[in-house]
Amino acid sequence: MTATVAQITDLVDATAPGLARADVAILFGSTLPEPVAPTAALLRNGLAPVVVLTGGPNRRIPEHVESEVHARLLQEAGIAPERMLIERESRTTVENVAFARPLIEDRLGQVRTVVAIVKWWHRRALHVLAAGLPSVERIYSLTWDPPARADGGRYSRATWASSTDHGRIEREYRHLKDLLDRGDLPALRRDGNGWTRLATECDDESGSRRGLVSSLPLQNP
Repeated sequence: MTATVAQITDLVDATAPGLARADVAILFGSTLPEPVAPTAALLRNGLAPVVVLTGGPNRRIPEHVESEVHARLLQEAGIAPERMLIERESRTTVENVAFARPLIEDRLGQVRTVVAIVKWWHRRALHVLAAGLPSVERIYSLTWDPPARADGGRYSRATWASSTDHGRIEREYRHLKDLLDRGDLPALRRDGNGWTRLATECDDESGSRRGLVSSLPLQNP
């Protein structure tokens, strides 16, 4: 059965009510500058002590190291370098989390709350984060609206189906649905204050799915 626009939107949308102070923030890799302003505002408002900037050389623009560009823009916005942890090697969402984890744990130890800074239709990143950081109990999402890749056109949750990004979002829906249906990522739910885990029989005592990040495909759709 073909999914409706409403069903696709609901599954891919990372947005959830509630944003509170967290142990750390993580900015998922992107070539775009749009997430810099909300990240700077988050840090200025004291909602996280540090942000992990993820993303290595972009697949389409190899000379563009995503995390380094975001670090420069954040410094230009007045954010001190000591409030940034920079991960420079990852090329996928799974690697964003896997390579950020040692930076987080070396600086902060085991974290229980995270603000994930993601484009609005990248809910998959939250599930990957939950799988890759077993100590995390609550994820707050800070979402931003990307322009369409092909023509730079602006769109929203309400208008994406008529944008040139509609194919990307439909593929993202199918990819996330497959991962969740197979149990390859932990289930999450909105509870009015961010995202929390849904316990399942496959969960271990820490509340995380065993070995999932290492088994996920490394290539984004």
